[in-house]
Amino acid sequence: MQHAIDREIEPVGAIVAGGLGTRLHAATRALPKPMLPIGGQPLLWRQIEQFRRAGIGRVVILAGHLAEVIEPWARAWSDKRCRVDVVVEPQALGSGGCLRLLPAARGPWVVAFGDVAFDVDLRALVRTHLERGAYATAVVHPNDHPHDSDLVRLDATGRIEALHRKPHSPGLSTRNLVTAGVFVLDPAFVAALPPAKLDLVHDALAAAIARGERAFGHETVEYLKDMGTPERYARVCADWDAGRIAAAAGPRPTAFLDRDGTINRHVGHVSRPEQLELLPGVGAAIRRMNQAGVQVVVATNQPVVARGLCSEVELAEIHARLETLLGREGAFLDRLYACPHHPHGGFAGERPELKLACACRKPGPGLLEQAMRELRVDRARSSMFGDSPCDAEAAAAARVRPVLLGEPMREQAERRGIRWFSDLPRATDAWLTEELAC
Repeated sequence: MQHAIDREIEPVGAIVAGGLGTRLHAATRALPKPMLPIGGQPLLWRQIEQFRRAGIGRVVILAGHLAEVIEPWARAWSDKRCRVDVVVEPQALGSGGCLRLLPAARGPWVVAFGDVAFDVDLRALVRTHLERGAYATAVVHPNDHPHDSDLVRLDATGRIEALHRKPHSPGLSTRNLVTAGVFVLDPAFVAALPPAKLDLVHDALAAAIARGERAFGHETVEYLKDMGTPERYARVCADWDAGRIAAAAGPRPTAFLDRDGTINRHVGHVSRPEQLELLPGVGAAIRRMNQAGVQVVVATNQPVVARGLCSEVELAEIHARLETLLGREGAFLDRLYACPHHPHGGFAGERPELKLACACRKPGPGLLEQAMRELRVDRARSSMFGDSPCDAEAAAAARVRPVLLGEPMREQAERRGIRWFSDLPRATDAWLTEELAC
């Protein structure tokens, strides 16, 4: 069956724009939050352009606070390509309860919160939702404030296993995958909402997950940022002015990072989460890359799995701790790729099925090439940072620049004409200044 984001199954857009904007109160006394300007145009207009670009022919704005400001603009934006309607809440119904005001629709609802600036391939999002036969799909991504965001845990198929509502317990260690304020909902999801004030994530989505409905996460590194506080709004405006929002849709400079000895202390084979400790300054360095629009991708050999020192599940827990520690410093990883193999046998407790020579183990370029297939990587403006010759060899094989780190690598780097720095923070400062200035 051809899933008809094009015509067979007509998706309809909805923008939840009824919030009071209390965290932006000074800016929203006269303007509803979705009408705040980004690059000279209201955010709401930029959201509608995203729907229009995806071929979505109707958008319903669910308005409340200062709806009278939104209505004349919506009439002006409506055209033959995309009809724009406004439905006004009779009372505050929350981000989930207001969806009951939507008219009947054949196809899925593509729902966006009115305080999220995004540049997302909505066609691909709807296509994935339909191919999975999903009841609900939440766009999820890493961000720089996971501590005050709703986090999800996905299984290997992308299905949501758990939803961790904010605020989080101090001991929570999980991947930095945040609900991003964009969703695709089956019409049955909307029809099943009870007549009450509801939060879309905390109440409606959580209830669907608890009932065992087919709720999935759509993991992406595309541009999505909420602008619900003055600081976040200022950052979105700065990103627009610097061209980072538009650039996020194309090939991006990428920092490929080794793990042990580059991000965290090298303590031998890390087989338990508590053994992982960030090196000084690494969180701040990765945060600077994030803010510059650089994709940050970890590519790490982890033979601990093949040696039987930990399982795949336990390795995932180690990496959840890594993402949690970085998140506490306002930093995030766009992706993490790990090779579990090891070519040599003879270890007690080893797993024979993983004792093989593979393409993904560095110095092979397999992990980097996988990232290049799955992400938009500007190869000419990307580098691999690591503390081992195998990192430099993997970089050369993948045709990205190698950067070696740590005093033991200094002589070899000089001999081979490779950039060298004592640590990742110093390398980051130089790389952002020199490599990305061109």
